[in-house]
Amino acid sequence: MIKRVFLWLFFLAAAVLIGQQLLKGTGYFLLVLPDGQTSIEMSFWTALVLLVISWWVAAWFLHLLGWLAHPLSGIKKRHQQFKSQRALKLTVKGLVELAQGRWRRARKLLSKSAKNSGAPLINYLGAAQAAHYEGNGHGVEVFLKEAEKSTPSAGIAVDFLQARIQLDQGHYEQALATLVRLHEKVPSHPVVLRQLKDVHLALADWKPLIQLLPELRRYQVSPPEELNQLERQIYLHRLDELLKDERLSDNFMAVKELWESLPSRMKLEDELILAWLRVLLKQGELGMAEQLLNQSLKDTWSAKLVEQYGLLPKEAEPKRRLLEAEQWLKERPNDPVLLHALARISQQQSLWGKALEYYQASYQLEVKDQLCAEMSQLYQALGEERQSQFFQKLALQGLQRQLPALPLPTRK
Repeated sequence: MIKRVFLWLFFLAAAVLIGQQLLKGTGYFLLVLPDGQTSIEMSFWTALVLLVISWWVAAWFLHLLGWLAHPLSGIKKRHQQFKSQRALKLTVKGLVELAQGRWRRARKLLSKSAKNSGAPLINYLGAAQAAHYEGNGHGVEVFLKEAEKSTPSAGIAVDFLQARIQLDQGHYEQALATLVRLHEKVPSHPVVLRQLKDVHLALADWKPLIQLLPELRRYQVSPPEELNQLERQIYLHRLDELLKDERLSDNFMAVKELWESLPSRMKLEDELILAWLRVLLKQGELGMAEQLLNQSLKDTWSAKLVEQYGLLPKEAEPKRRLLEAEQWLKERPNDPVLLHALARISQQQSLWGKALEYYQASYQLEVKDQLCAEMSQLYQALGEERQSQFFQKLALQGLQRQLPALPLPTRK
């Protein structure tokens, strides 16, 4: 707006100046030819008008000479402009058809207008997407190759679409190869990282996911709560995977290194502790298993871990465990799970009377089917049939409550 005001002021000042000059007189213009004998004299304003007309005629003449040198260039240019405009209309129409789900028509329109389009990459990528939705796998490959050929510098865009199509088709191995290539080109791209995570999850590739976790956190691919849950899931599956391996004895050190590499917060997770505990028990590392549970219970009290403490094999120093657990009982005298664990440890040492006392104390606080079954078994071994049958009946009643409601035949 300010520029326009200054421009008008300039023209106004120039008009005023010219008007003043006209009022002062017309002036004259004298042109003497080189022979010195011939001269041309006219008013200044007439000379100025003739100069402007001469400049316009010269410009028109030069333009005419250019057209005569290339008489068809103008026609070609206008024809090319017409083709470009028509291609643009077809491209827009093809994109609209693609958005509305008419895949076949979209593919034809976008591929037809690609050669004359100013941005053929868009046409070929759109045509490839339409071919994918149409179920034309060969067409997808052709259009993706044409897209890369038309714009060699747009390899990332082609890979993005190719990865998405491979994921839609469930070709996870191929998608993984494409995404790894993309990750090398754009390592911080959140979409690539998210898709890599999804592919590894689909393929149950837990080890690569562990290596990917720091990047997922660094670039905030998901909220922290989701990443914590994902991290827990990955480590659990990895530990279970190693636990199921028949060659566990050969790669025990690898499992140990995995546990030691866990973030400190993850070592407080019950599920991860129990997974590592299963590995130790399978390897016969009873000392490490006892030490693991002791340390974990000191850090965070957990009913699940207390239960496992009572279920450690008899070879895992029951006398020491009994003393340790009785110290915990002083702080938690009404913990039914701890009392149950003490009963089991006492039974491992053949302390039948103490075991029954702890069983009874736990039973008074919380009735559980497993507890009743163990008490019934111990009473029966001690020859107390009446007590054994009583707790056996309680255990069976609890089991029956867990049975599904299925129809049963009626007696006639």
